[in-house]
Parts: sequence; structure tokens; C-alpha cells
Amino acid sequence: MYNSVRFIGALALISGLIACGGGGSNSDNDNAYAGKGALTLSITDAPVDGAKAVWITIDGLHLKRSGSDEKRIELSGPEVDPVDGTLTVDLLSLSGGQLSQLFHSDSVTSGDYQWVRFSLVNDSAYIVWEDDSTSDLELPANKNELKTSGSFRVDANGSVAYIIDWDLRKSIVQHAVNQYKLKPVLHIKRDDQHAYVNGIVATALYNLCDTDGLGDDDDVPVVYVYSGSNVIPDDMDQEDASVEPVTSVYVDESQRFYVGPVDPGAYTFAFTCDGLLDDPEQDEVLDFPVAGRKNVALSLGDNGEITLN
Repeated sequence: MYNSVRFIGALALISGLIACGGGGSNSDNDNAYAGKGALTLSITDAPVDGAKAVWITIDGLHLKRSGSDEKRIELSGPEVDPVDGTLTVDLLSLSGGQLSQLFHSDSVTSGDYQWVRFSLVNDSAYIVWEDDSTSDLELPANKNELKTSGSFRVDANGSVAYIIDWDLRKSIVQHAVNQYKLKPVLHIKRDDQHAYVNGIVATALYNLCDTDGLGDDDDVPVVYVYSGSNVIPDDMDQEDASVEPVTSVYVDESQRFYVGPVDPGAYTFAFTCDGLLDDPEQDEVLDFPVAGRKNVALSLGDNGEITLN
């Protein structure tokens, strides 16, 4: 079976890093390494078109602090298996900001961190399609691990929180019949410096798509989000990223969508029915109706609800 799928949304690891210790030094750099912190991590995701489940099993996380070896963090969230310490999670069950906790309040050393790496149980990543068939997800270089890009800092005697944002739609690519590879795109953001918003697509706009399954199977309603106002929308194309969406999110059957986390600022939201046609490694021409484009200014935190009409 040759499944055509586009992954709508993002996976985020929500991390609260709270310094709870201290030490003596007059140097700011020394103080950064003088204390300890308490680390909490959770995961969240958004729906995927064409699949009813995307499963992974995580068996540990590793933090890399500058100048030191990686530190392994054992999972300790409420959904972690008490016998083997793993967390098996369907990413599609986590949407609209829902979380699954990985671990809670683990002590970490303050300082500058280079990455977070989480390891997966062998052959545990796979997709379940709507007809109950499955496809394995191949990991980079056949390694059962995923690692973030970007650094972050934990100060002694202070508190800070971060989000590890995983854009699934740019990360999972079909490369042969029933074969899918994972090219993770993960970035770290400050939890207290991001914005999120709920949205609704007006009925007249939503009905431009054939969503009843009786006509064009390629019609999948998606909202693309671009940095800046009055952006002329374009597809995802990592070969030519002159106009590249910050994110793209699926519009559900109730005509609603959720965007987050993104940095505060000015954005162009653009609606299309062509979500299934967009291959992140190819250049396609998608139809973005003018009526479905809207300039949106997002501030920190919850921005309420917007309407595309």
C-alpha cells in the first residue's frame, strides 16, 4: 500500500528548568555552574492526516552541558511504565497543547547546555494508518535517538523554562513504497517567550475543500503560518526556503485549528485545501485563496481565538 501523508503540526517537549541550589563566587560565569536545577519534561503534538496513530517508545533522555559529559535522565512521569521505565505514547493523542510528562523535577547542574537527546526503544517508531496497516519510521543513520539543535542555559538561584519544538511535517518524509524516514527538525525555545492561538475557519472557506471523502481525496484543509505581514504564501520547500512557513497546522472537522508554540510577532495566516500535496522536499504550487489570508499579531501567551473568513 502506498500511503500519501503530510504531517500537520509539531511535537514539543515542554521543559521547566528551575534552579534550586547555590554556591559562592563573584564571577557570573562561575555562578552559572554553582547551583542545581529541577527539570520537568513533557511532550505534545498535533493531528496527522492519513494516520490514526504515530507511536514511539522513549527509554531515556540525555542532557549535554558545556564542558562535561552527557547526563542521563530517567523517565518518571505518571504514564511511564513502572517496570522498565519506558514511555510509550501515541503522538496523535496529544493535540491542542495536551501534554504527556516525561519526568518531573530531576536535579540538574546549572550552566550552558548544548542539547537534549532522547533515546527510543529499538523498532518502536511506527505509523498506524486508518485501514490499520502500519509503516515503520526509519531513524537517522539507523540510530534510535533524536537530538535537538540550539543551546539553552540554566542559571543558579533562578528559574527558566524551555520548549523543544519538533516540526513533524518537515521531519517525516516518504522515500519509497510504504517506507518513511525521520529527519528530525527540533529547536529549543523559551517557554515564557512563546505565543499560541486557537482559530476557526469560516464555513464558506472550509467548504472549498471536499472533506466528505466522496470527491478529491487530495483535499486536506491546512493553515500555513508565515513570519511577517502580507506574505505571499508558498509551499514548504527546504531546497528553496525564500518563503518558508514557520509552521502549518491541520484544520479539524469542527473547522478549528491550534497554532503554537511560536515566537511573538507579526504573522500571515493562509488557508489551503492542498495540504496533502505539499512534499517538504519538493516544490509545488498550492492554491491559497485570498479570502483565507489574514495578518495576525501574536503576543506572549494565549491570544484567544481568530477567524479566517
